[in-house]
Amino acid sequence: MSFDKDKQLTRNKVILEGNIAIVIFNWSKTIQMGNRILKIPLIENTRSALCPLRAYRNMCKLIPAAGDRPAFLFPSKHKLVPVTYTDFQQYIKAFISKIGRNPRLFSTHSFRRGGATFAFESKVPAELIQVYGDWASDAYKLYLQFSLSEKVSVAKAMTKFIP
Repeated sequence: MSFDKDKQLTRNKVILEGNIAIVIFNWSKTIQMGNRILKIPLIENTRSALCPLRAYRNMCKLIPAAGDRPAFLFPSKHKLVPVTYTDFQQYIKAFISKIGRNPRLFSTHSFRRGGATFAFESKVPAELIQVYGDWASDAYKLYLQFSLSEKVSVAKAMTKFIP
């Protein structure tokens, strides 16, 4: 399978340094003309079994490959095959089904929406959420989900200033 190395995330674009990974994107939905480079840092989370940095390191150890190969590979019929968007999407939907949720309500885009919401709930400043998610506009705000208790807190705060 051939792929466009300028558009794909390759192993040499994931720089591992201690407990940090810098993921370098030369192309994305918002970087189609190669007009800039996006660098996203990931920090190891030693408290979580779901740490993406540790999982990536483990995959690289189990499935070694050259730096110009796709970042995510799996062995198939005695060769290494890149993980495609379709593969990843199908895996997510299968996993969601296994945990008893409706897979039609989730997609790879759920990570983007969930990440923005989680960052917001973690009190990350809005400007940094926008930069980290590479949003050129305030569109990321459409992804934020607020609980009823958060909405009630707004009403309570406002009533304190009503004479």
